[in-house]
Amino acid sequence: MQSTYHADQLVRLKQPPSGRDSDRTYCITRIVQSREGRPTYLVKNMTGAELVVKLQDLRAAPASAVP
Repeated sequence: MQSTYHADQLVRLKQPPSGRDSDRTYCITRIVQSREGRPTYLVKNMTGAELVVKLQDLRAAPASAVP
């Protein structure tokens, strides 16, 4: 399974869930394979909220980002 991102990498969501900040930074905690064979990402923010997102929903966080 080839993956664009790796565990412990900081990312941001392209379209955050309604009511959430677009600049919120998430940390990839796990990479799992979807039923279609594509990687999906379990991400977590500083408050402990976890989301499962697809590759097309992520963008890399800048190097200056803090979790």
